[in-house]
Amino acid sequence: MTPRRHAAAALTLALAALPCQAGTALERQAEADAKTAPHQRLGPVAKPVLVHYVQLKDDFQASPIVQGGVRQLRELLPICVEGNRRLGRPVNPPPALPDQVLHTYRYDYAAPNRTIIYTLNYRATMADDCSLLERIELNAKLHSSKGTCVIDLQRKTAKGVCDASGHADAPVKPPPGDAASLQAALAPLAADPRMAKQIAALRQLPGAGKPVEGARRTIAGVECRMIEPLAGARGCISRAGSFVPTANAARGMSLYVDVAKEVLVATQARFDLPLDPAIFTPYLNGGYTISGKDAQ
Repeated sequence: MTPRRHAAAALTLALAALPCQAGTALERQAEADAKTAPHQRLGPVAKPVLVHYVQLKDDFQASPIVQGGVRQLRELLPICVEGNRRLGRPVNPPPALPDQVLHTYRYDYAAPNRTIIYTLNYRATMADDCSLLERIELNAKLHSSKGTCVIDLQRKTAKGVCDASGHADAPVKPPPGDAASLQAALAPLAADPRMAKQIAALRQLPGAGKPVEGARRTIAGVECRMIEPLAGARGCISRAGSFVPTANAARGMSLYVDVAKEVLVATQARFDLPLDPAIFTPYLNGGYTISGKDAQ
């Protein structure tokens, strides 16, 4: 086994060790809270790759969906207990309920030409016997100009462009939607006399050339700039470090993400961190089924 495959195997085994079955009250939530970042399971190597790293955790206090799920769980518990007792069915109510029915932990790693995002989701629902049904989902997504590899770290599947190098040879290209790409796409239309006025007006709209930049913030000890894309999502982007990642639409590292009031906030950020390249290839060993362009 090559050193890279040995490292990938160690990473896979450590990640997959997180259980996904039901447990006693809040057992799985405690395990999710006690997680460690994927790169902490990898040792030093002779030829590391330089990456930026951000760890984010959920802040769903304002999320109507997540908070609605918490209320529903609390309301259903006494109904379930009473109904099951009347019907003579098993009743095993939990001694405690989680503060949220969903927790999300995200680990972002970016090299100049590629990114991989590991995501751990904790979910809580109610079982038929009124007990708490907890599960953990663990996934990763590798992305570059070559394409995307979607990885299920529990089912050990990888789908898409999942090559042996983890996109190490991906060309550095500006992502779709950046100012240069947008202006290049508009150029042929602007040259058409029938469209010139409309394109000129479009170019004057806020956000037509790039996302609207707002106030500066400091998160996890790092300065970032608030961004208001046209799609409605909000974020705070840092461009610290010796390079700016080009494989994500943010063209930087996200320290704050807000989509429909479901917020992720950075708890740690490190730049120019030398890591084992295996961080980009968790699917190389451990019995993964690879399907897609680079399946062998």
